[in-house]
Amino acid sequence: MNPPLLRRLAAILLLLPALGLAAPALKPMSLSYDVSWGATPLGEGRLTLSAEPGEDCYRYELNTHPVGVVRWLYGSPRETSEFCVVDGAVVPSRMEFNNPKRSKDGFVIEFDWKQGLVLGGRNGPLPISAGTLDRLSVQQAARLWVQKHVGDKKPAPLVIAIADHKRVKSYTFAIAGRGTVETGAGKFEAVRFERIDDPKTTLRFWLAPEKDYMPVKVEQVEDGEAKLNLSLQGRP
Repeated sequence: MNPPLLRRLAAILLLLPALGLAAPALKPMSLSYDVSWGATPLGEGRLTLSAEPGEDCYRYELNTHPVGVVRWLYGSPRETSEFCVVDGAVVPSRMEFNNPKRSKDGFVIEFDWKQGLVLGGRNGPLPISAGTLDRLSVQQAARLWVQKHVGDKKPAPLVIAIADHKRVKSYTFAIAGRGTVETGAGKFEAVRFERIDDPKTTLRFWLAPEKDYMPVKVEQVEDGEAKLNLSLQGRP
């Protein structure tokens, strides 16, 4: 093979990574959590993010496995969100909640972006604007946003519209701190991302760089008292 042809072949080989698919926006992962309500253990939860067919498309799933009387009374609910990441933003297409024990609580909503509507809700079609999320995909939107702004000195709060089967409501979140958080899986350096627009009710996520900014702890607080709590398990 002559030298000019070798040089041309080498140049093509160098270009191949740039011509290939870009790296996925989100790293698929599956993590298990101990779930409690206040000081009362409720059971186990598992968050799983998996890749779906399509460019940068994913399925995010929360499976809960209560124990004892909680399981008998409430069952084992499951939530799933299907979405793609487009130009760095999470764009949901479908969200489903079901619980065999309480079938009447189940619902499916679909995002029709051409019409600008959420379909399938109990109050009929709901108008939505660009950037609207469902209550599960918001965790992955937070994951991307925090990764983008974690190095900023004081990033502005993030306003997110969240749709469910009843309404669309705006929430304001912000990076509220950085530090060490302790979980069943040990201690993690984490970024605390939380809702800041309601002094009585808030939702906090501790997102750990070590876990690619997946939550290692989640806490819901009402009237200053911790209610629902998810903490990363130490066991597989």
